[in-house]
Order: sequence, then structure tokens, then C-alpha cells
Amino acid sequence: MRPVNDLKEVDIESMTVALTGDGHWEHEILKALAERYNGNENVLLIPIPVALLGHGNRRTGRFSGLSALQAIKTYISKYRIKRYLFLVDKEHIRNTEDTSTELEASVREMGFSLPHTEPLAKQAFLVRCKVGSHDIVIHTVISGEEKCIEEDIAKLVNLEWNIDIEPKKWVIRSVLRQRGTNLFSFVRNAASANLTQALSDLAAAFESMEEEIRHS
Repeated sequence: MRPVNDLKEVDIESMTVALTGDGHWEHEILKALAERYNGNENVLLIPIPVALLGHGNRRTGRFSGLSALQAIKTYISKYRIKRYLFLVDKEHIRNTEDTSTELEASVREMGFSLPHTEPLAKQAFLVRCKVGSHDIVIHTVISGEEKCIEEDIAKLVNLEWNIDIEPKKWVIRSVLRQRGTNLFSFVRNAASANLTQALSDLAAAFESMEEEIRHS
């Protein structure tokens, strides 16, 4: 997929919008993964600095956790974009035993209708629902074995270099600097088998996104 940061000169029909509650950290990972997948005709919009929240030219603060899904309403009303990739850390999920039910309840609370969830991997889900008369698809990935996406990256570090590190941003960045790389390059150049193991849910979502676009 081709990662982009704005909507200029991009075919909306080929676009998936990335939604995260954080920002730069996840953006580096998503950009690297997008570039690993085939099909430059498919586009992943990674909004910077924040997603458009609200109406007109007004920008508001970031949503966190599941509330980041609120941004979909703006993308639908302004651009009619129907495909989304949503990343949320596991610490924001209350019902980890039945995540599908929590996701469906959350989108209903936000005014989306007819939600239906399909599992893609252990912590990856395909949520189909409607916003008004518009059918939308949300590829949802729950990051982290216990808490957050840093745990997944620490696992990738272990698989790539056989070292154990704390799943904290500053620790990971320090190790990457010592190895002469950064987060984007590390994920972009990691062995496919290691990437699939450490970021299995994100990998499943990217595969599903390409399949979804292919058959749309």
C-alpha cells in the first residue's frame, strides 16, 4: 500500500484511513507496514498531526481509546471514505474476553448502526456497520499482549536480535539507535516471519484490507 498524509490527488475509492489514539509512534509502524504490502494503487491515509475531528476548518484535540472511532463521522460526511484501519492499545479494552461485543456496543453508542464483527486473528477484527446510509468497514487491531503496542515491538526486537528489553518507548528507541536504525526502518526491514509473529494482528488486518479493496 502507498502511505500518504493528506487527501490531495488521491482516489478515495482506493483509500483506507488509519485511526489511532496516539500518533507518531503508531504512524511510523503503519507507514513501514504499508510499504511492505504490494499494490501501490491502494492507499493508506495516515493523518498528521491529528485526524480531522469536528466540522469545517475546526480542529479539536485527539480522541483516545475507542473514542477515536468518532473521527469516522467526519470522514464520511466530508469525503465519503468507507474503509478504516483502527489501532487501539489493549489497556483501553474493558472486556478482553469478548472484544467483539465491546466493539459492537461502542460503535452503537457513537451512532453507527447494524454492526457486525468478524474475527481476523486473535486480536484483529473486521467490523461492518453503517453511518447513516453509508456502509463502512473498520479493520480493528488491539495492540499488545497485556497493555500496549510497545509490547509487540519489544517482541520483534527479541526475534530479530535475540535480546530482551522492556516494552517502553524510550528503551526501544535507545536500542534502535544503538543498532543504527529507527522504528520505521526496523519494522520496514524486519524478517517477514518475525514480523508476522510479533505483529500478527496488524499483519492480518493489512492482508484483509488488500482483499477488501480487491473485491470492492
